[in-house]
Amino acid sequence: MNLYWLGETAFKIETKSTQHDEVTILCDPYLSKTNALPRNLKSDIVLGSRGSKDMITLSGEPFTITTPGEYEVKDVMVYAHLLNHAEQEKSSLIFQIETEHLSIVHLGACAHSSLPEELESRLGAIDILIVPVGGGGTLTADQASKLINDLEPRLVIPTNFNPPNEKQPLESVDKFLKLLGQKEKEWLPKLKIAKRELPNEETRVVLLSKN
Repeated sequence: MNLYWLGETAFKIETKSTQHDEVTILCDPYLSKTNALPRNLKSDIVLGSRGSKDMITLSGEPFTITTPGEYEVKDVMVYAHLLNHAEQEKSSLIFQIETEHLSIVHLGACAHSSLPEELESRLGAIDILIVPVGGGGTLTADQASKLINDLEPRLVIPTNFNPPNEKQPLESVDKFLKLLGQKEKEWLPKLKIAKRELPNEETRVVLLSKN
């Protein structure tokens, strides 16, 4: 499996299923003034945590998920959980993707430092957690670290922060890394991972450079 960060909360996941060669999943491919997404994005599945408004136009006919529910697409299981907010316009979806024996949770535009107990129970054991850490209407570094302590994922990929050498109105990732006790800062162009390669005893943070 390959994971790529496209900026803000946008991600691309390339996975293989039992009956299909390769399945591409796009998470949160939204238009933005500060984050220009590649023009040639193609996918089989599109996940929108904030609905279909402001989503970029994609070629082909991908299966698009912007409402709560349970979906099976090309042998990939996707669970879309609604996270209600006091301000209705800030309500969003959390996506749980199950493929290649991995459970990946994409928190989208989550701004809650804790999740309802029922939702935590439904998420179960999380292998990879994609979590916003830079504020700007989503989780701050402090809030994200608290949520990670609750969810105890095996691997964490921070998102929605100000990338190096850019000037976005978001915090950098440095405070988040300090809170999680990670001193080394190595940027990867993509994460290539299999179930057997996950850490067993402690949560590890992986930094992806923006594609």
